[in-house]
Amino acid sequence: MNTKTLIWVLFIFLSLTWGSSFILMKRSMYPMGDDVMVLGPFQVGALRVAIAATVLLPLAYKFRKYLRANNFWKLLVTGLFGNLIPALMFTLAETNIDSSLAGLLNMTTTFFVVLNGVMFYKANPTLKQLVGLALGSTGLYFVLSGQFNLEQTKDIRYAFFLFPATLGYAISLTTIKFKLSHVPSVAITSLSFLLILPLALIICFITSAFDPLMNNDNGWVAFGYLSILAVVGTAIAVLLFTKLISISNHIFASAVAYMIPVVAVFIGVADGERFPPINYLWVAMIILGVYLMNRKGKVRDAKSVEEAKAADSV
Repeated sequence: MNTKTLIWVLFIFLSLTWGSSFILMKRSMYPMGDDVMVLGPFQVGALRVAIAATVLLPLAYKFRKYLRANNFWKLLVTGLFGNLIPALMFTLAETNIDSSLAGLLNMTTTFFVVLNGVMFYKANPTLKQLVGLALGSTGLYFVLSGQFNLEQTKDIRYAFFLFPATLGYAISLTTIKFKLSHVPSVAITSLSFLLILPLALIICFITSAFDPLMNNDNGWVAFGYLSILAVVGTAIAVLLFTKLISISNHIFASAVAYMIPVVAVFIGVADGERFPPINYLWVAMIILGVYLMNRKGKVRDAKSVEEAKAADSV
């Protein structure tokens, strides 16, 4: 499989996987689909990271040689801002806002990525990428503007918890792209999760995250949803996302945030929710925007591609 094909395969897989994560987060907290909470937001967030980190432990051991002093803090930043903080903030926000609204605000990841790249790494976006950002934003606004009702939202202030999450995604993504390009993508993912595992376990114990699994009749149902979210939607997905960052430009990689809510809406349609036909036009606009965000000549020069292949073979 050539690099361009791999980029799009990874992009589509991640869009589908993370687009499903909203309902999995919700079901992890409310497994029976009602208002009875089984696992709290911090319990879900911490357990999600702990399970994913445990799954990745064999890989972390294999790539332990990359856990050097010059990489330690960069890997910690990647794990903390790209995984632990968003895992906690998204579940906390979804206790009081609709998943569609959470998906809409997830698109701010791309804007933070552009700002981060310009301010700290002198990575100026091209005109086509800026046009892609504008098209994606416009299409996403129209798709989701009618998908949630603010009057039915329990507490709109909880939406602000998503901004630290999306800013964290941007910090993590640009750190990987510009500071950890010499480290194999598998090593970045597994070691960054290893470094945040102690913090996740501390939160688990502080919040008594294991108690509902043993004492609630629906505890193991919630754990089933959580396990899918942690293994597929976190461990495997983050591995592949890190690979996507390494072989594409950082703005295109962040464009996954545009497709996530679109996928979430389509899942809602399959579940019986209303989706006006005009919205398919806006979805096409989003896809065009994503395409333009990846138009920056060749993904990487030949030397960079060879270096990536050599690194990944270590």
